[in-house]
Amino acid sequence: MDLLPTPEQDEIVATVRSQLHGDFDLHSLAAADGSPVVVPDELWRRCAELGWFGLGLEESLGGVGYTLAEEALLFAELGAHATPGPFLATVLAARVAALRGADDVAAAVLSGTAPVALGEVEAAGPGDAHLRITDLGGARYVLVVTDDRIALIGADTLDATDDASIDLLVPIATAPIPDLSEAVAELTGVDAAATRHRGTVLVAAQLAGIATGTAEQSVAYAVDREQFGVPIGSFQAVKHRCADMAVRAEAATSQYRLAALALADARADAPFQVAAARVVAADAAVTNAHTNVFNHGGIGFTWEHTAHRYVTRAQVLSRTLGDRRRHLSDLLGEPSPT
Repeated sequence: MDLLPTPEQDEIVATVRSQLHGDFDLHSLAAADGSPVVVPDELWRRCAELGWFGLGLEESLGGVGYTLAEEALLFAELGAHATPGPFLATVLAARVAALRGADDVAAAVLSGTAPVALGEVEAAGPGDAHLRITDLGGARYVLVVTDDRIALIGADTLDATDDASIDLLVPIATAPIPDLSEAVAELTGVDAAATRHRGTVLVAAQLAGIATGTAEQSVAYAVDREQFGVPIGSFQAVKHRCADMAVRAEAATSQYRLAALALADARADAPFQVAAARVVAADAAVTNAHTNVFNHGGIGFTWEHTAHRYVTRAQVLSRTLGDRRRHLSDLLGEPSPT
């Protein structure tokens, strides 16, 4: 199994990277901090025109025709740039709607005219379960993901209230758990476990991208920043931290790519590889994001720098589609904690 991207995949990555540099500059997006809608409609439709929402969807279902491997490469770039927006829910919703023959819904999602928020059941305590929704503002649908069910419901059917988010570019809302029988697309027959696994690989790819992006940011700063007349990267303490960051990023990248290929090929060990990718990538992203702030010294703690964006994004993604305990349990083959 070859984990290195092909020339065609490298071209996809280069195109995505160029687009993100031009359209998703974090300094410019800071103006949307705390807003219910972070990505403007025009920009969202531009992403749709590039085929991002159907990159891993078969052409016969309205997609671009690539596989989960290419889709994961896209999500790694989204992570490396700390790109906000409801990409995960939109990509998953387009797929499950197309698979179940909800053609009008799939077409609207793929065209960028119907953004999709992600809804996950969360329990604050015994008897206090609710729906936690990310990127609800501007969404037409909410993809509700549970352990055994996938449903697409109308966003306007929820009695949602805004909640505090540690990441100001990832709006969070909560709502009572809805009656899924009222779903726009009940999607019965969709393999909920397979959908969760696919989404988990994409989250792992984003986390690996954060690990890679922060490692690159630290190395660039260590080369440019001078102290005592020499780059700080020449100091042993700094270079060792950067080297450790690079190792963590490479481990996370290799593991999410292995998981993507294993899942795409329906290998027997795919669930194990998916859980491993999620655990390794989350640890790498959180650790590298914190280390990146430290490597930047005083400027790393300022609001004007982008280092803090990776810290908060890593924390948000680390609880998306299950937290660390959930995926460690999956990895060990134990019952998932409630």
